[in-house]
Amino acid sequence: MALVVVFICVALVSIPLAAMLTVQLTSNQFVRETEQSLVKQGAIYAEVYRTQFETLEGPEIGSIPDKDVLAFWNASLHPLSSKIDVRNHPVLPPLPEGDLVKARVDPRHDTIMPTLGELAQFAGKTTLAGVIFLDHQGVGVGEAGLRNISTLPEVKAALAGEVGVALRARDDDYSRHPLNSISRDTGFRVFVAYPVLSKDRVIGAVLLSRTPLSLRKFVFRERDPLMIMGIFTLSGALLLGFLLLRLMSRPVRGLRDEARAIAAGEKPKSEPLRHYGMRELADLGESMLSMADTLDQRSQEIATYTDHVTHELKSPVTSISGAAELLQSEEMSPENRAKLLGNIHSESERMNTLLTRLREMSQLRQEAQKGPGSLPTMLPDLDGLTIRIVEPSEDELPLSNDHGEIILLHMAQNALAHGAQNLELQYQNGVLRISDDGEGISENDTAKLADPFFTTRRAQGGTGMGLAIVSALLEIYGARLHITPHSSASKTVGAEFEIRF
Repeated sequence: MALVVVFICVALVSIPLAAMLTVQLTSNQFVRETEQSLVKQGAIYAEVYRTQFETLEGPEIGSIPDKDVLAFWNASLHPLSSKIDVRNHPVLPPLPEGDLVKARVDPRHDTIMPTLGELAQFAGKTTLAGVIFLDHQGVGVGEAGLRNISTLPEVKAALAGEVGVALRARDDDYSRHPLNSISRDTGFRVFVAYPVLSKDRVIGAVLLSRTPLSLRKFVFRERDPLMIMGIFTLSGALLLGFLLLRLMSRPVRGLRDEARAIAAGEKPKSEPLRHYGMRELADLGESMLSMADTLDQRSQEIATYTDHVTHELKSPVTSISGAAELLQSEEMSPENRAKLLGNIHSESERMNTLLTRLREMSQLRQEAQKGPGSLPTMLPDLDGLTIRIVEPSEDELPLSNDHGEIILLHMAQNALAHGAQNLELQYQNGVLRISDDGEGISENDTAKLADPFFTTRRAQGGTGMGLAIVSALLEIYGARLHITPHSSASKTVGAEFEIRF
């Protein structure tokens, strides 16, 4: 139970954390898409900038980038990947105005800037991006005139020949906090400074900026598909919950209630549930109910055996107790004393035989199924009884040799005790037929013949356990002992049994 509580607590804590991480990943994706859009625009503006600048005559200006940087730009293809990561990238203060500058160093920049400014103003109506064109010293046109912003990290990177990126706050009140990924959707802008190279020199830079798409705006824009997805997700969750309830929870609770009812003795016999949900649970339920029925049957058998044993032992115990009381009399004649001692001895022998048979049957019930065995090797050897196998007959039985010997020995002893001289066996198609030429069995005794302690030879010392032991052994193999009418027309007496495997 404690483990379940801990698991639920961890799940409750992890759900908001997972949601926050999802929001962060979404915001990160929006920022990177904005960065890539600005890089593409910067590449176009830089190419126009370079073309316009190279049409004018003048000295070479600008810094020379490192060899690796030049090798990158001189390659036939130089795609640029995103650099900004919302989770790690610092958010810088708003874009400063920069230092005031009276005039540009190179007049060529003054010549091309008006044309570039008109182009950026016209394109910005569609791209919604702000653009500032800088010369090779980082000077651009601000609201109050020419301003030098070369100290900005993204501009420094561009003047060195690399693409500089930055996240900058839109106002001074913007600050980080644990939920900044959710609330920062309108709090910052993405800045990209794209270098302009001419003859392997940085002649200027294009500084672009734009506010990325916010999660709120994205959800509003995609509200219809998100709503449909939410409906399907909720429907799927409800369906999954219903299936789990029907296929697992209800059958498990049903099996629990069934087991409790059986354990409390409220139901004499288990009954299958109306619905198990899954094949595995159905197998589990059938196994559990089968086990409950087996335990109930065993319990009834133990109660029956206890009653029989009590009844069977009561008679010899009473006889021994009465003989012991009579033996205490001093006036008893030697002949009567010897007779009483003989009764005590015979009754003791009967009790010992009875207890031995009970122990034998109990041990046999615990043995495992074995086999097959050979029918000829199972035949017992009893004086006064001829045993033979009738053809056609199969040699192998689905019994172990040891168990087969015990079964056939009890059947042969039972036949010999009832006056039989011949015993015939025939095994074919899963049925072992055993017939003798003894006294036969009356119809009244047929139904009780395999019951423990039932015997028609009690006066001759019969215990009624022989066929009960045979039945107990056959149960191990799923076989049953049946008494059938004698099929031989040449015989008027005798008994015939069938063991059906």
